[in-house]
Amino acid sequence: MKATEQKVIRFIKDNDLITNGDKIVIALSGGPDSVFLLHFFNKFKKKYKIEIGAVHINHLLRGKNSDRDELFCKAICKELDIPFFVARFNVKSFAKKKKYSLEVAGRKIRYNYFEEISSSNGYNKIATAHNSDDNSETVLLNLIKGTGIKGIAGIPVKRDKIIRPILCLNKKEILYYLEESKFEFRVDESNLSNDYERNFLRNEIVPLIQNNLNPSFRDNLFNSSLNFQRLNLFIENELEKLGLEINAEKNKSVSFDVSLIKNINEFLVSQLLKNVIDKNFNIQTESADLKKILLTAKKQSGKSEELSSSLIVFKEHGRIIVKKKVFADKTIEQKVRIGETVKIGKKKFSIVEVSKDEIKFGENKNVEFIAADKIKDVFVIRNWKSGDKFQPIGMHGTKKVSDYLTDVKSYSLGRKDQLVLVSKGKIIWLIGKRLDDRFKITQQSKRILKLCLN
Repeated sequence: MKATEQKVIRFIKDNDLITNGDKIVIALSGGPDSVFLLHFFNKFKKKYKIEIGAVHINHLLRGKNSDRDELFCKAICKELDIPFFVARFNVKSFAKKKKYSLEVAGRKIRYNYFEEISSSNGYNKIATAHNSDDNSETVLLNLIKGTGIKGIAGIPVKRDKIIRPILCLNKKEILYYLEESKFEFRVDESNLSNDYERNFLRNEIVPLIQNNLNPSFRDNLFNSSLNFQRLNLFIENELEKLGLEINAEKNKSVSFDVSLIKNINEFLVSQLLKNVIDKNFNIQTESADLKKILLTAKKQSGKSEELSSSLIVFKEHGRIIVKKKVFADKTIEQKVRIGETVKIGKKKFSIVEVSKDEIKFGENKNVEFIAADKIKDVFVIRNWKSGDKFQPIGMHGTKKVSDYLTDVKSYSLGRKDQLVLVSKGKIIWLIGKRLDDRFKITQQSKRILKLCLN
């Protein structure tokens, strides 16, 4: 057994990456790293009692060379009798549509497809061929751009069903093994260009550090990143034990009580908030953002601060709220008739006449039923205005909409978007919040309307 193979076997054991009976699909690009990984697993599949397959994605970025990579991967899997899955994605078009960099777009497409293939074909693990050089570049990029412990920890050895068995090897070890074994592989010429940040680090910066400061730089950085991964895991476990309450609405807002900042260690709170915000908004929160969030606890209610990634933070009613920034105020004034559906922003509003048997009161605040015996067929949906009044259902007398929104703790930066449904100058419904008592359904009601915003 070769020394390189022994090193990988030891790494797999130390990190508990494989269990007997695993079905593993290997991400195969055709480059040296993934070809090494494919041959390694093929050689030792009996030792581990595993089944393997391979998946290749043609990114359509390099013309005929991309097609040749695909054909090479197909041929090598046929030769080794390994199940092969392939897909073609126009990464450039996807990146433009989603406003991603090519690197980010490619990564999202790859991992989504890996997950799709593994789930639909019974593979319980996905193996990617990241090596220690990749890890060094990731750590350096994160440090240069500003990062927390998770960024310094580099590429995780395992995450969910993804495993990285050759993260312990550097590129030289891999190339030497392939040359010695006479295994062919493809070379991506784009890796030689310094147009990409990662390539610039790989081709220019890291060699300078190794030649002038520390020949073992990559290995030392890898060992340090493993220690930070262990530290990050410990911190996450400690945060979980605290059982802190943070409310998160996917891609919309994150909110928590001010006491969280006041009562918990600042470092732990920062890590917790970074984890939650990054996951909720699918971003990388910067350290400057975390400082602004912590300082918000000391500010007056309603005062907001802009964060990166089009987010804002403010304090309201003893809570800190992080949410998406609204770039422009939208004034809405839309007529709607019974039986019609109209578009309100990204949602649709409809009014339909129903029978009493169809009335179903539930928890959906965007659906209401009203008595319409004295209402005409034309309604108006608009933003609430200063001075607007209505009679909240169950109350005697009217109340200003502004006072009602304050009572229900509607956040000041979002309340300007509150809509009302009006008929002949009277507010029928504070949409999504409260019906006007004068339009509630009684036993005498003969005409019923269903109002729905979805």
